[in-house]
Amino acid sequence: MKYIIADTDIQNGIELKEILDVYKMLEFQGSYTTFRAAANYVLEHPPDIAFIQMGKAELNAFRLAGLIQVLNPLSKVIFISSQKENAVDAFEYEADGFLLTPFSKKKIAQMLQQNKGKKG
Repeated sequence: MKYIIADTDIQNGIELKEILDVYKMLEFQGSYTTFRAAANYVLEHPPDIAFIQMGKAELNAFRLAGLIQVLNPLSKVIFISSQKENAVDAFEYEADGFLLTPFSKKKIAQMLQQNKGKKG
């Protein structure tokens, strides 16, 4: 499964990628810090999974998630935030997952396991 990370915090992107690198079924496609950069990439290469940071205007998480899901309705969207309050908005959007930073390897493993059969 091909995935992207859209997070304005470069260090968060690096940490998440390092955790995900152990999963052989996942193929890293890139990390993006702005909506424009992420959108330009996904228009040509819709990912199977998108990890998208919430709460940053330069990413516009819901707009990016919507674009990805139009291009590939089977894509999974996992929102990232340092604010646990954002989980409500994420799940109202019907996200496939929500990760609180700092990242927990155990939570990521559980989320990936839960999403194996979702949406296809």
